[in-house]
Amino acid sequence: MVLANETLEHIAIAQQLKNNLVNYYKKREQKYKPIILTSYAKNHDIREDVMENGIDWLIHCFRFQKGDTLIDRFIKKHSALSELEIQILERWKDSFEGVFEVKALEADSVKLFNLVDEKEYTAAALMGPETLDRLKTGELIMSRLIPLDDIYLLSGNMYLLPPNDKKALQNLAAKIVQSNLSVKYNKAWEIQRKYRNSFISYFGDDLIILPGHKLEERFDNFNHYHMPTATPKMQFSEALTRNDNVGLIFDEREGLNFYPDFESFMAPLKNPHLLEDEEYREVIMGYLESDSISTLPFRKMVERWPDSCRQAFAVLFSKPDWDNNKDFNELMEKHKGAFLKKEWAPTTLPFNIL
Repeated sequence: MVLANETLEHIAIAQQLKNNLVNYYKKREQKYKPIILTSYAKNHDIREDVMENGIDWLIHCFRFQKGDTLIDRFIKKHSALSELEIQILERWKDSFEGVFEVKALEADSVKLFNLVDEKEYTAAALMGPETLDRLKTGELIMSRLIPLDDIYLLSGNMYLLPPNDKKALQNLAAKIVQSNLSVKYNKAWEIQRKYRNSFISYFGDDLIILPGHKLEERFDNFNHYHMPTATPKMQFSEALTRNDNVGLIFDEREGLNFYPDFESFMAPLKNPHLLEDEEYREVIMGYLESDSISTLPFRKMVERWPDSCRQAFAVLFSKPDWDNNKDFNELMEKHKGAFLKKEWAPTTLPFNIL
């Protein structure tokens, strides 16, 4: 594959960006060197090439406490970056390591087969085509690939691997799979955080109530607000679209959840006198006994209206001295124990649509 002139121009831009990123780390972010030593390089001798790859890993993979990356910080500090430069940098957060077999060599690119995901990739060298002079067809290498246009760039130090030690290569590939999955998992949490922040910014709260027939229209508008260049279309079940009031709670851990008849659930927990009406009691008990509803709506009500919830639960369970800590926790353990033990995974779209 002969690379297009535009791609060659973008490689030149990428080279400068990578140099600037490394310099940015050395000038502003070297306080995070211990993270490289304890996370990336913990099983390696601390050689210069290992530290260089550790910096490469920190740039492309590591996420700080708030979910941002070193690339995010670099972009924030450099307001003069062009739109193209920002696009290149944003895509670099989707890098990955692999064990590759060299399938074919061109003047300025190489065709690689990844033993980790069993896919082929066309790659160029970030530091120039002379890097490819070391390679021969059939050899095995370990490297990081970062995306650029419709190809990838070899990033960091590239290691030639012994071709005969199959077991060692299989073990190495397995470790890389786990590493790549971890990166993707962290990125999924970041996507969910950003989606939730947009939800709160657009709707004004992480808990709202909408008429069912307005769900698709309001979410089309919201998704356009969140992602104007690639707006996803969402479809909802008739059980929701025909419901008069649907509650939406976007939780940090549990993601975006939809609850039918939410007004009837929430109203008596705000105003316990409504529990004189049997219909309100039935809705709350239905939520409590449902095996598809977590503790979330109950927790949300207690957080927002602790005193009225205490009174409501005291009436519901004939316990005048109801305690929102002890008794509420016991209630959730009894009816929602499976959710209390659940390890929540990030989701980028609603997954609890009842």
